[in-house]
Amino acid sequence: MSKRDDQIIELVHKYGELSVQELSDLLGISPSTVRRDLVSVGDHRFIDRTHGGVMLATVIKYSNLCVNRVAVDAREVRSIALRAAETIHPGDVIGLSGGEICTYLAFLLRLKEDITVVTNAVNVAAEMVCMPGIQVRLTGGRLNSGSFELIGKGLGASLEGVHIQKFFLGTDGISPDYGVTGHDEAEATASRDLMAHTAKNIILADSRKFKRTSFARVAPLSEFQTVITTELVPQSVLAEFQQAGIETIIAPLI
Repeated sequence: MSKRDDQIIELVHKYGELSVQELSDLLGISPSTVRRDLVSVGDHRFIDRTHGGVMLATVIKYSNLCVNRVAVDAREVRSIALRAAETIHPGDVIGLSGGEICTYLAFLLRLKEDITVVTNAVNVAAEMVCMPGIQVRLTGGRLNSGSFELIGKGLGASLEGVHIQKFFLGTDGISPDYGVTGHDEAEATASRDLMAHTAKNIILADSRKFKRTSFARVAPLSEFQTVITTELVPQSVLAEFQQAGIETIIAPLI
């Protein structure tokens, strides 16, 4: 593959979907040149051709699936996932929960090498199948109804002897008083099981999740070291978390 083919693949991962004109503007080349380039990258496993452009290819087709999904700004999902990916380096052992941001992070990890991923989300594991540079460990447990996540006693037992350096956790709510919360009690327990084997716990939260609580408490803020979010969160809100000792990493919207 050429250098520009690699650039196109990276741009599609960054933006999710791009038209020929958008690729032309980003690469500084003519639309006709882009169309010729798309012939060579069109068969790449990470790329799907669309009418007038390209989009990110996924192992699982997520539209019309009967899983619980909360409306999230796609720009925030991509921006947070991209910033989180920048904190992951060769040799890292990371954990990923389920959820849209962690799923997009899994897409981005396909471009990395020499990392180990531990997850209880079957779709996250599936998105990294057949990647020679990534070792994937799927936890035990039973599949939760309405999601892709494994839960239950088998999950905790499967983590015996496992050490995770960074656990990236999606959330339904994060507040200074009640900590991190989710909509499902069993999934909250699964997250605690993963946190118990982790050196650094990192929250991935879009702007709608701040100062909001959901049904099931995952853990108090004191159990987390970092939150990655976007510039849409007011500085006054971020200051409350910084005062609680939480590192805040701000991702620019793309």
